[in-house]
Amino acid sequence: MTRHSLAALVLLGTVAIAACDRAPTSARDSRQAGGTEIRHTGTPSASVVAAVRLSGNYTLGVVASNNSSSVTTGTATVYSATADVSFSVDITCISKSGGHAKLSGTVNESSDPSIEGYDAYFEVTDGVPDLAGKVILAEDDGPTCLDSPEFDQETIAAGTVIVS
Repeated sequence: MTRHSLAALVLLGTVAIAACDRAPTSARDSRQAGGTEIRHTGTPSASVVAAVRLSGNYTLGVVASNNSSSVTTGTATVYSATADVSFSVDITCISKSGGHAKLSGTVNESSDPSIEGYDAYFEVTDGVPDLAGKVILAEDDGPTCLDSPEFDQETIAAGTVIVS
């Protein structure tokens, strides 16, 4: 991994931590059952770390993992220069097959408050070359990492994807 990739991962990790200092939105609270946040099952012991730039100045940073019981924790941060919007996603599901991972979760904070609480879905591939897809948002009942179709991915313009 190059110094630039490591610096990007550190920077995105800092952004992800800083983005988590607010209380959860009401839409996110509605996804809780009995005070315990609902977490989807996925591939046990899977992890995804990515810091990428796609075409059109779209950036995606991800740090997420499943433990051996498939409990998912993690965050993705997104910035789209085209839409002039940034947001963070609380990752609730990772499904991994080889170097390909599907992730899903909920938008927990955004520069556009109207998308907070939306379901979010995206894919990444750790390969030669690394690939990533833009985050797809759904207002209600979007796909999870377990029941989603394959979506288009593109070769990353810069950065790295690590799926393990």
